[in-house]
Amino acid sequence: MERRLAAIVAADVVGYSRLMGEDEPGTVAVVASLREEVIQPTITERGGRLVKSMGDGFLLEFPSAVEAVESAVEIQRRLAEVPRADGKQVDLRIGVNVGDIIVADGDVFGDGVNVAARLEGLAEPGSIYLSSAAYDQVRDKVHFDFEDLGERSLKNISRPVHVFRLAKMGEGSAKRGRVTGDFADVRAVAVLPFDNMSQDPAEDYFVDGLTEDIITALSYWRWFPVVARNSTFAYKNKPKNVTEICKDLGAAYLVEGSARRVGEQIRITIQLIEAATGHHLFAQRYDRGVTDVFKVQDEIAERICVAIEPEIARAEVRRVARKHPSDLGAWDHELRALALQEKMTRAGHAEARQQLERALELDPNSSRAWSLLSLCYYHEGILGWSDSRGAALKSSLDAADRAMACDDGEWLAQGLWGMGRLWTERDFASAFDATERAVALNPSAPLARHFLACILEFSGRPTEALPHLEAILRLDPRYRFGSLAVADQSLCHFLSGNLEQAIVTAERAVRMQPANVRARQRLVAALQAEGLADRAKVAAKELARMQPTFDIAYVDDTYPFMLPDQRNRFIDALREAGLLQG
Repeated sequence: MERRLAAIVAADVVGYSRLMGEDEPGTVAVVASLREEVIQPTITERGGRLVKSMGDGFLLEFPSAVEAVESAVEIQRRLAEVPRADGKQVDLRIGVNVGDIIVADGDVFGDGVNVAARLEGLAEPGSIYLSSAAYDQVRDKVHFDFEDLGERSLKNISRPVHVFRLAKMGEGSAKRGRVTGDFADVRAVAVLPFDNMSQDPAEDYFVDGLTEDIITALSYWRWFPVVARNSTFAYKNKPKNVTEICKDLGAAYLVEGSARRVGEQIRITIQLIEAATGHHLFAQRYDRGVTDVFKVQDEIAERICVAIEPEIARAEVRRVARKHPSDLGAWDHELRALALQEKMTRAGHAEARQQLERALELDPNSSRAWSLLSLCYYHEGILGWSDSRGAALKSSLDAADRAMACDDGEWLAQGLWGMGRLWTERDFASAFDATERAVALNPSAPLARHFLACILEFSGRPTEALPHLEAILRLDPRYRFGSLAVADQSLCHFLSGNLEQAIVTAERAVRMQPANVRARQRLVAALQAEGLADRAKVAAKELARMQPTFDIAYVDDTYPFMLPDQRNRFIDALREAGLLQG
């Protein structure tokens, strides 16, 4: 037996006994169709599991309360829309609970299951009832209205259960929540099954596995919907018409590709296509030697996703730029803010904050908007673009808190929360845990790796940070904050005593982005420590021109060294170069 916490959905066919009495074979066929055509596809899309069918009912298990509730809503919506040639109208009542369950031989038991079953029995036909345990998990993460029914005594449940009812089941409330992507507001991407160009049909397992890995890795971003595998694999080995497929799937972007394996070599091609125009936004070819097929599959999937995500963002920014300001929605304002942030200027960040404030007026529960606002404050704090660095970094932590309250699976919020704990509280343990969670939530996000590297860098572990920093630009040569990542490489080399490499990487970071004062700070320190005093003074003079407020307080605020000797070595080099007077 195994114990675990899970979200349980219990569903029951209303009036099953009456329907069986009227037409037993027909009712059995209708219920079987409901299971295969409505329930199974819906829960598969959201990571759920059909535990068992019980004639007139179904028991479902999910690892997430959000996915459980969204599945319940989608099941009711699909059920209402499916035309019945036999004229039979089938209604479901659904109960949702989150609790501890016992798993044995694939079945589930315990109060977590019992409460869901009792809620289903309490529910009205066509409705969804939630326990307070489930409601508390989803209340700020889905765009549905709930009605508080108060505490109810449920049969064989020792204590009263606080019950909530999904108040509206109309078109507006039955859409998937903003957290996981609403296709009406945020444009979706579909990944078609890759073509196996090899002569051997046995290679299908590799090609299909690559497609599935790309779908999964793109889904980690959570910033745009990704059409589920079961929908896109319906087009396997069929003629492709981009416009028709995107229309059928409700997708704005289509990813397609092929793989050809010859001996120990494999060639993979990939294209990203914009549905509205048919234009290829991105195309790439990858050639690899196959020593470990699964390792190659993982590496290629990750690199493809890291390349595709910014291309979609850029295409969306171009689209939004053509819209009239009065027509902008929350998603549009977020995209504009992201483009402004990428300029890495003080004015750009100030304007980005204005865009995000407008986005939050339209959608106060947008975890993406709160996360991007946190990122704005974070950069303004560490780059000296705020009148109060401490206040900016505290605002970054607060915004990350708000983002996680909207969606605790938002990787950017987790990473920024960790950075906020480091900068405001010097809480290295919490910072490390949060940035590790960010990487786990989205392994293909260079920024998540960048955050983790920063924690290692300032925790006295610069050699452990370097592989993460070097991987960033290998995965994404056009990483949005590439100059900052290279500047962090420089600091790691400085702290490790590799001064020559510290100078080389700092100079590279400055070439990549001349306005990057963090890179210039590391350049001055490395030059001085290497004994190149004349060059250090020239670099220090340029830094002082660009950042006249550079002082000890700035270093202590934005260089949270855990080890005093590393702080002192950095400060001493800057002072010897003529900086940090006073």
